Amino acid sequence: MTGIAVLLPDKILGQKADEIIKKETDHVVYIKETGIDTVVQEARNAVKKGANIVIAGGSQAAAIKNHTNIPVVELQLTAQELGLLVVKAKKVIKRKNPVIGVFFWKGMLCDTSHFNELFGVKILRYDLDNRESWFDCVDDAIAKGMDFVISHEQCVNYANQKGIPAILYNTTEEALRMAIRQAEKLYFASRIEQQNYAQFVSVLDSSFHGIIKTGEDGRILLMNRMMEQILAASSEQLLGTHITEVLSELDKDMFQKVLKGTRDNYSTFIHANRQALVVVVEPIAVDGQGVTGTIVSCNKIKRMDWDREENMREQFLRGFVAKGSLDELAVRMPSLKNVVEQAKLYAQSSSPILVEGKTNQELEDLCQGIHNYSLRKNGPFLVVNVAGIREEDQMRILFGEGRSLGLMKQANHGTIVIRAIDKLTLNSQYHLLQIIRKKRSATSILDNDNVQEIDTRIIGCTSKNLLELKKKGKLRNDLYYLLHTFCLAVPEFSERKQDVRLLAQEYTQKYMNLYSRYHIITDDAIKAIVDYYWEGNDLQLEAFCERLVLTAGSRKITKEIVNSLLDELYSRENGQPFEEMPKEGLANRELERLKQALEQYGGNRILTARYLGISTSTLWRRMKKYHLG
Repeated sequence: MTGIAVLLPDKILGQKADEIIKKETDHVVYIKETGIDTVVQEARNAVKKGANIVIAGGSQAAAIKNHTNIPVVELQLTAQELGLLVVKAKKVIKRKNPVIGVFFWKGMLCDTSHFNELFGVKILRYDLDNRESWFDCVDDAIAKGMDFVISHEQCVNYANQKGIPAILYNTTEEALRMAIRQAEKLYFASRIEQQNYAQFVSVLDSSFHGIIKTGEDGRILLMNRMMEQILAASSEQLLGTHITEVLSELDKDMFQKVLKGTRDNYSTFIHANRQALVVVVEPIAVDGQGVTGTIVSCNKIKRMDWDREENMREQFLRGFVAKGSLDELAVRMPSLKNVVEQAKLYAQSSSPILVEGKTNQELEDLCQGIHNYSLRKNGPFLVVNVAGIREEDQMRILFGEGRSLGLMKQANHGTIVIRAIDKLTLNSQYHLLQIIRKKRSATSILDNDNVQEIDTRIIGCTSKNLLELKKKGKLRNDLYYLLHTFCLAVPEFSERKQDVRLLAQEYTQKYMNLYSRYHIITDDAIKAIVDYYWEGNDLQLEAFCERLVLTAGSRKITKEIVNSLLDELYSRENGQPFEEMPKEGLANRELERLKQALEQYGGNRILTARYLGISTSTLWRRMKKYHLG
């Protein structure tokens, strides 16, 4: 049972409160006369008796607010009460326009903005927050010509010591009645809120999803029974804990964006307490107040039946295991954070994924991370480079022949990565399409006796423009659209300056430690490395950093040393040219076409390169040649 407590400083007010309560309410469960020293304890006693709202005034109300979380309705001096005190003060002073100082705890005073005109006085109003400021405020008012004081006992006594006449305020029956009515409104509002809360909890507990409610600080306020089962922990254990401590795989930045209202929602795929979960974070938005918290929904996903110990051991022995992690990739390559987030979402599906890019190591890490983030993580993981397989051998190696199992069957319930998927023959493309759409494979179109059931996730990697291959008839239309629906485009390494800088620092430190070299690399030297076009991606960068550390003849590695080594290793004079220069008559036409394409696609190099039918590397070199960008 909830109700109202009334805490008052003297018996006279207590008697007045008793009379009002008997006539107007039966929701008061506790009433007590108390002093400032015991008011906090009395408020706690009231809560134990069933009170959830407290009526108090002045310093007592301030003490309860400072030391408890109990809602407080403050006794407020009404305009009528203060007006009568002002009239009384004028009679004492007997001046035409006296200056009257009014000193009260913050929240106790009514509006006094028109008192000067109504009563012919000048009001100096002081809303006090703590006892230490009272006497300073009185001194300040005296300096401003104050003639009279209206306040509580301590201020009145201090004013008298200073020779300033003063009177005590008195709380009237009207002020008590107003406070009790306000407390009644809060009481009924809290009852409605409790009922809504109970209904909300009932709905949550009947849900098949785990649900967590957080506040605007991201800390857990509520969780349903299903969430308790998922986490194997009770609500009492986790209330007040930050959501990212409980669901550690949640991206903190993404979660904060939802809380700040800069992102409509956030969904991802995580593991918690050895269970696979699809997590959706939705903001709780109140009109005019912004986001006040979040609702986090967690849906359990059943793993594929590939957890048997003997199968896991077999995969390790055969080497069919992925070691890469999407989270580790995002940390090591911050510029790929958006790609990694998209990869986490794609990992939830069993549909084929297309990865476009040129950096072999990053593509491999990304593919391994997708496998390890998916429900197939305990299944086999295979990688095959089709570019290294003759056309006549593709069918046999991928789909098997006779009793020989193809790689597709060997990767059953797991993932197969097909590198250079653009090199698949049309016949191989057909059989791949059968596996994607029908979960089966036939060694030939008419060989219905040798149909194999296959459930393998396919990840295709390419550095080519598959749209152009489709237009030329080298790639089936249906396979193109299936692959391109879940596409991850990995930006070129040299365009990701942040990653180049981090890796340059990592590699130079690595080889200084390895070779016991102690160099100081200047900022200009690092900038020269970052600004260079690393056609060989991070492998080329690492090799260069090793050579730089090993052969630098100076303790300080400067921009000049870096540029000298770059010229020595990669200049056109010492190696083959990057590309054949265009004929003289075509130079102006090529430049104009390049400018138009860049303008059309807003400077986006990937889209521009696709439009021109060239690689992004070629585009970069042409831009450099014509001094564009």
